[in-house]
Amino acid sequence: MSQIAFYWGPINAVHNIGFTLWIGGIFYYIFGLQSCLSLLDPTQKTSLQLQSLRKLFQFNWIFGVITLVTQAALLFRNSYDIHSITWSSWAALGLVIVMIILQFSVFTSAYRKARRALRPKPEIFRNINNPLKLIIFLGVISLVLLAF
Repeated sequence: MSQIAFYWGPINAVHNIGFTLWIGGIFYYIFGLQSCLSLLDPTQKTSLQLQSLRKLFQFNWIFGVITLVTQAALLFRNSYDIHSITWSSWAALGLVIVMIILQFSVFTSAYRKARRALRPKPEIFRNINNPLKLIIFLGVISLVLLAF
């Protein structure tokens, strides 16, 4: 039993670190960086937003996949019987999947449109920021569900 329990600690730590970096990166972009951008002129603001989003998405794909894989692994940590897993664990896994789908839809629609435009309009960045805020909200709900 002690050998089996040894493996779940590092997996849980990787899950928590990946989830924190995923949601924390989005949180910093939305609430930290966006408030500072009002000090720049429109050209610099757009350039900085596009560069920040490029880095954000590069890292968030890695953290999102790590979170999904470790969340699924932790789902079966106590039992290999699929019927004995609690509803809150299933709901947390479902929310992580929804968060990844949301991130994918933002990346393939609004972000690509902003990247390809010569002068992206502020509405495009609002179309990016609103789903990212929803991802943060769903991430907080997922953390609360994992506490049950």
